[in-house]
Amino acid sequence: MKPGRIISVIGRIAVPTAIFLVVWYITGNVQRYTLLMQEQKGIFLNTPDYYRQLFSDPWPVTTLISDFLVQFYRVANLGAIITGAIVTLVYLMASIILRFVPMRRLAGGIAAAATWIATAHANTPHTGVVILCFTALACLVSAFLPYKKTDKAEKFSWIGDVAAIALIFGAAFMIISNKQIRSDEKWYAVEYTTRCHDWDIVLAIATPQICKSDMSYVPYALLALNAKGQLGEKLYNYPVTGVECLGENGDDSWSAFSLRSMIYETIGCPNEAIHQAFQLGMRLPHGTSFGILRQLIRLEMEKGDYALALKHAEVLGRSPYNRKVAESAKNMAERMMAESAVADDPGRDTDTMISNNAVYN
Repeated sequence: MKPGRIISVIGRIAVPTAIFLVVWYITGNVQRYTLLMQEQKGIFLNTPDYYRQLFSDPWPVTTLISDFLVQFYRVANLGAIITGAIVTLVYLMASIILRFVPMRRLAGGIAAAATWIATAHANTPHTGVVILCFTALACLVSAFLPYKKTDKAEKFSWIGDVAAIALIFGAAFMIISNKQIRSDEKWYAVEYTTRCHDWDIVLAIATPQICKSDMSYVPYALLALNAKGQLGEKLYNYPVTGVECLGENGDDSWSAFSLRSMIYETIGCPNEAIHQAFQLGMRLPHGTSFGILRQLIRLEMEKGDYALALKHAEVLGRSPYNRKVAESAKNMAERMMAESAVADDPGRDTDTMISNNAVYN
């Protein structure tokens, strides 16, 4: 085998492998909570209503793919693997499309770097999926185009390989050093850990110093302190200036409704927390999300509305990746329904006393 041919074969294996590993590692470490919050806001349900609404909106195919993929972002490492796979596939298909160009791998590196940067700045995986789908379509069309292979392209292919890897490292530097991406990641981190009740991490992010420079973190810090029983002791370490520090700023954004639902859940007001969760869903394209469904199930179990929790668990179970979680919730709801039925007195219909059954009350 000629030396140029050997170099070409090595490049075909080494370059896409390097691209995948770089994208996977950087995404999983620099945008970990960005991926997790994308899953919290995402939804994919194998139901007729979901498909009916999906195909009445623009970009149904790419939306379907991105909605399906986002359910796996519940594990940040899986989300990073998916992002790495998308960027690597764009590189490979761009190289195939321009296979008649001597520096086709350089062109593939440019396409991969641009895809990664665009995906890193997006709020959903939809941007990367759109680029991937159009690249796949162009690759399919190019399969019918004739081209003439030259030895020159093989001889100097290593230059394109080196350039493609350099471009990916350049994109990694741009993503790591981007202030907006770092700022968004910090914000998503405090939002996600609040929704998961990881109060120690919330306080590690929303420190008194951070809160003094950005007041939007104050309600999260106060909520975490209250949940840990440290509010009275450490309240005045934070810049408390008014009711807006308790999340009552009149904002109707997704973050505001999410915070208020967490506040009511934490202080033991499940009815109002459920109301805020439904308001939260109205800010999303499909009216709900994986994160909202899991929260509703948790709240309905807490207040004793096991039938409604069972219904929402059945809805959540229509998502392939959430099926095990939904089955566990359904089993718990059915067990609690059976226990509450046994615990209730047979003459409860005429009983005027308040019971320990929240639904009956």
